[in-house]
Amino acid sequence: MFGWYRRAFIDTGSSAPLTHVMAGVWAMAFGMEHYFHHKYHSHSEAAHPATEGGDAAAPSAAAAAAKPADDEKPRTMEELKKEVEELRGDVAAMKKAVAPPAPAPAAAK
Repeated sequence: MFGWYRRAFIDTGSSAPLTHVMAGVWAMAFGMEHYFHHKYHSHSEAAHPATEGGDAAAPSAAAAAAKPADDEKPRTMEELKKEVEELRGDVAAMKKAVAPPAPAPAAAK
């Protein structure tokens, strides 16, 4: 089946097979990117409620996820500063846990 390809490109020592593989990989990657983009970023009526047939009053899922919960209140600057300090302490503890142990001092002879 691929005898003609072998005779035309591989047996001649051409670099064309490498170019063909690169082009094939590019075409597959482009096709997969296109497919998955449209699979997860649909242009359906549900994604665009203002289009014909959609319910303009219904909020989209992304808009609902972006809104804070009703029980979440704005925080004061002091609360934020306290949280930042706690996070800094947590980060310092993590760095200390991951840091390699210090080498033991050489014993005097």
